[in-house]
Amino acid sequence: MRLRVLAAVLSLGALMLSSSAQAADPPIFDFNGYATGVSDVISSTLTMRSILTNNGVIPTPIPMDFMNNQFTLVISNATLASIMGVARNYTGATIAIYEDPISGGTAANYASPSTFTDGTAILTGVFNGTLVRNRFTATLGNFVGAVNFTGGTRLAEISNRTNGWPCAGGWSRTISGIPAGYDENWDGKLDLAPVGIEEKTWQGVKQLYR
Repeated sequence: MRLRVLAAVLSLGALMLSSSAQAADPPIFDFNGYATGVSDVISSTLTMRSILTNNGVIPTPIPMDFMNNQFTLVISNATLASIMGVARNYTGATIAIYEDPISGGTAANYASPSTFTDGTAILTGVFNGTLVRNRFTATLGNFVGAVNFTGGTRLAEISNRTNGWPCAGGWSRTISGIPAGYDENWDGKLDLAPVGIEEKTWQGVKQLYR
């Protein structure tokens, strides 16, 4: 039953992407990488290392020079606090985006974890509450959380820093090419945080301009 529900959700997502293909893509940080330390042992710590895949095609929330720089996104310190049904709830997770020059820098290499963090930390933050990794089967699931940005050299360029940027995607253990030492592939995105809305009547709106 869960597989059928998952298939329906994926189909709906594909339909939504197809129907909106002609519209401008919303700014996101699009990433693809691999997680290590994934376990059902309480207090185990998960780390996910990835590369931003926008590549100048998908718009980013801040201007980013993909021609001359490589950008990595790393989730660290995610500690498994509880398991509730399909949900694995992680606390203490941090997130960081690094910029490293292609010329003179160090290309990200999964066999050398430090190459993901040896650039300039342009955005750093924490997950607001829990990072949830849902396991629909032993080899397939998704993850979801909300990020508050708190630091980095380009923090001032980010709006709604602590408003909870949605971070979500899917994970798989069957995809080919998972590097040695890693457990699963994580393919996801970090969206612009929603803007708070204050309810007003039409009369109230008109009063603002009087």
